[in-house]
Amino acid sequence: MHAPINQSGGSLPALTSIRFLAAITVVVSHYSELGLLKLPSQIFDFVDGGRPAVSLFFVLSGFILTFTYRDQLAAKGARSFYQARFARIYPVVLLGLALCVPTTLYLLNSDDRSLLMQWYALKNPAYLSLAASLVCQLLLLNAWFPFAAVNQPWNGPSDSVSCEAFFYTMFPLMLRKMMSMQLAWLSFACIGFFLMQGLWIVFLQTFLPLSRSGFLVVGLPLTRLFEFVVGVYAAILFHRLREQGVNRHALGIKLVGSSLIALTVLALWRPVSPAFYLDSPWFAALILGLALLDRPVINFLNQRSLVRLGEASYSLYLIHVPIAYLAYIAGFRQSNGWIAMLFAVVASLLIFRFYEEPMRKRIRTRFSAVSIPADNKLTA
Repeated sequence: MHAPINQSGGSLPALTSIRFLAAITVVVSHYSELGLLKLPSQIFDFVDGGRPAVSLFFVLSGFILTFTYRDQLAAKGARSFYQARFARIYPVVLLGLALCVPTTLYLLNSDDRSLLMQWYALKNPAYLSLAASLVCQLLLLNAWFPFAAVNQPWNGPSDSVSCEAFFYTMFPLMLRKMMSMQLAWLSFACIGFFLMQGLWIVFLQTFLPLSRSGFLVVGLPLTRLFEFVVGVYAAILFHRLREQGVNRHALGIKLVGSSLIALTVLALWRPVSPAFYLDSPWFAALILGLALLDRPVINFLNQRSLVRLGEASYSLYLIHVPIAYLAYIAGFRQSNGWIAMLFAVVASLLIFRFYEEPMRKRIRTRFSAVSIPADNKLTA
């Protein structure tokens, strides 16, 4: 059974589905690194340990937010946007951290210093580092600190959520500025920004030690900002193509086909490091192409089951490492680690249905209840 195509012209079910494909790529890569799956090195290298999949998340985030809020921001203002984003991401951030508590207690009270170093990058039970890491993750600031003792303890994958929080902060102003630009100037500005990102990465890799440059290249929000921007650009281009009456379906097929070929070649070739630098423009082309399709050429991406997995992909992303830690402690290894991965996928569906969505609606309702009296007071 297929999910309905959005009548505004965007194949949004397909865009939701690819979120799961990106998330499961990250999950398989991490479970392989943690000793729970035996992933062939050729496949691990092809997906570059899941790092390009995170880039896809950033590009897709810029596209979807622009698609959703292009008109809403003008009507409802930035405050409503920030409230909606907080309600969307923060409950699962807290849940992911809560799932890490048993692992943290185990590492602090066991004599297995190798796991403490491997998982949390700590040689000894450093309570100050653990406290600092926890505070940074609670405040969504951990991506700004290029230190393993801050990034790796607790829920390491949350550093990408820290990047997203920065993107959300910038988004209302960024969208207003980009929407006001002529398409030619906007395209030129995006190309310039892409080149600046490349020069910044080269600078970091050349003049900083690997222990610092690695974090700054992969995790620093400023380094990853272009990926979000190119997603915003793709969404603006989508709206303008739709307004011009371009044959969207034919163009969509061309963009999807060319981007898949380019991404496959880049995955096999890997001409530069990090791989996501050259991947991100092609991710934007892929997303734009899928959105332009008028009918589901790629039926696989429009299956309701895959769309539902895509909806739960955010939960999967933030719970898969805590579950992996607990599974490893419980004795799971490469022979049966797939059970832990399957459990994480099923758990993400349940969390989305019974925790993530209810909490999001409850928080937004609470924000609305608080803001209405304030608005009435202003107009009285």
